[in-house]
Amino acid sequence: MINIKTIAAAVITISCLANPAFAFGIKTFDNIQIDTSVTNLRNVALPAAIRGKGCTFYEHDNGRGEAWHKSVGWLANSYSNQDSYAEYVTYTGEWWNDRISSLKCDDSSRVRCSVGLYEHTNKGGREIILWGGQGLVNLSQYGFNDTISSFMIFCNLMK
Repeated sequence: MINIKTIAAAVITISCLANPAFAFGIKTFDNIQIDTSVTNLRNVALPAAIRGKGCTFYEHDNGRGEAWHKSVGWLANSYSNQDSYAEYVTYTGEWWNDRISSLKCDDSSRVRCSVGLYEHTNKGGREIILWGGQGLVNLSQYGFNDTISSFMIFCNLMK
């Protein structure tokens, strides 16, 4: 079901360049690599295994309330053992701004998703990176409840 809140947030999504002022660099966890400073958009067809993969954001703790699933849309980097696909949302939109309380990123043996969350628009303020292997995450346990204004999703397709 598509609702107007999801459409409004999707309209303001920017799928191109990350702000170079926030060059956080490569992060590695459980053999998964992401580069939050990526600015090299590669417009290629997404492999079937990666289409629709991303993270689901929830209005309340424990996955309750309104939900918004955001999928990756472009190739960010290619490593020897994985290809990293990304989506950068510079502003969550008026309705979702400072409303996200929990999230869950897709995770399987072949596709490993993660998300960098930011307190302010354009990757500003505090940053936290959460991994799909963590399952459903309540942001209150990290001091990020209802504070998210932008994010960057990565889904790595293992080779």
